[in-house]
This record gives sequence, C-alpha cells and structure tokens, in this order.
Amino acid sequence: MKKALGIYIIMVCIVVTLSGCAGGSYEGKNLVDKAKTLHTELEAANIVVYDYSGRAPDEGAAVQEISYRFAGDVMQYMYIGRDAKTGEEYYEFNNGTELDTWHTGDTGWSAVAKGNEEFYNYSRIKRHYFADGALLLNDYASAAKSASVRTENDGASVVKIEYDDSKIAQYDQMQGVTGYRQEYWLDVAGTDGCTLLYVDYLKDGEPYSYRVTINRCGPEEPIKRAEPPALAAKTETVQ
Repeated sequence: MKKALGIYIIMVCIVVTLSGCAGGSYEGKNLVDKAKTLHTELEAANIVVYDYSGRAPDEGAAVQEISYRFAGDVMQYMYIGRDAKTGEEYYEFNNGTELDTWHTGDTGWSAVAKGNEEFYNYSRIKRHYFADGALLLNDYASAAKSASVRTENDGASVVKIEYDDSKIAQYDQMQGVTGYRQEYWLDVAGTDGCTLLYVDYLKDGEPYSYRVTINRCGPEEPIKRAEPPALAAKTETVQ
C-alpha cells in the first residue's frame, strides 16, 4: 500500500498546488467565487488534469482523472493518477463501502478497506479535494497582479489572472515559482460553474503547464471500476 500512496500523493500535489488562500480582490473574482459554489454543488462530474509541460499544444498527457457522484450523502468515485515522466499509474475505486487500489507492478487489485474496517468514505461534509470548489478552484487572490474578463461567443466568461512573483512566494508551497497565471472558463449563467482551468508557471526556472477539464455528469449513472491496461492485457493473454 505504501508504494500506491506514494504516486497518489505525487499526483494529488499537482492539483493541490493550484489552491491558495482567499483575501484580496481582482476583476472577475465574483465570477470565480460563484464557480466555486457551483462546483461544490455538483452531484456528479468527470474531471481530467492534463500536463502540457514541455509538450506541444496538442500533446497534453492526462495525469489525473476522476469520475464521481454522490449516492445520497456518500461520494463514489473512480480515480486514476499517472506520472507523466515514468508512466507509473495508480488506480483507486471507491463505491462508498469498499476501497480498492492498483499500482503499476501489482498483479491485481488490492482490497484496502471495506465497510467499517478502517474505511474512509467521502461525503458532502467530508469532501474529496476534486469535489471541493474551495480547493480545486481556489486562487492566490492576495497575490494577484492583474486580471481581465472577456466573454466568448458561446457565452462563457473567461477570467485571466496574473500574479506578482514576490507576493506568490509568500506561500510555502509556491517557493521558487514565478510567472504564475491562471485562466478560468466559466459557465456561471448556468449550473456548470468552471468548465476549463489553465495554469502556467515556472518552478526554479522550469516551465509547467496544466489544463483541467470539468464536465458535469448525470448523478444516476453508476461509477464503474476502470480496468488498468496491464490487467486487461493479462486477461486477454490468458484467454
């Protein structure tokens, strides 16, 4: 389980570093704040984080994927994390009463917890970070240097924020970060909230670029266990 958690923590950090603190203001902050609320109210969603760091615009690698829904008060989800450099993968399936994981190199799924036996389930109160608008969609408002809002032809509001290097450096997790910018694509007139999020920055001089897509899903659709490619290939070979 330790090696599985290792890659999980690495992949989580990609999104957690997108989060910041409230305070301060900028043009369009009211739209971003509304999008946070709408995201937290989603009953079901599919979210994918793409890594474009050092890649061509059309060659982003999906490094995190999650499909989730709330069944009553309990969150069910299927999560996949990938290390873009090593190709290692981590799968996590949680149906609300059972937690199973798989990591590259495993010969099969591992039953981590079931029922009340050391089982941690996410709920509307104990939210998974991907289902929490305050975490996934937050920003470093107090470090904002400039911001602009434009409206696309489809009605989406696009909020672009650029940050002050000296102020962003005040956050522990942002040491060595410069040129930090975010771009939110928001459907705040409807019920979707944020549908796209772009993040670009330099870390110790090395460029990083991520794109997050958020798609609203039907809460009646069950969450299915995704089969890791290695296990699927193993099954085909046996047959």
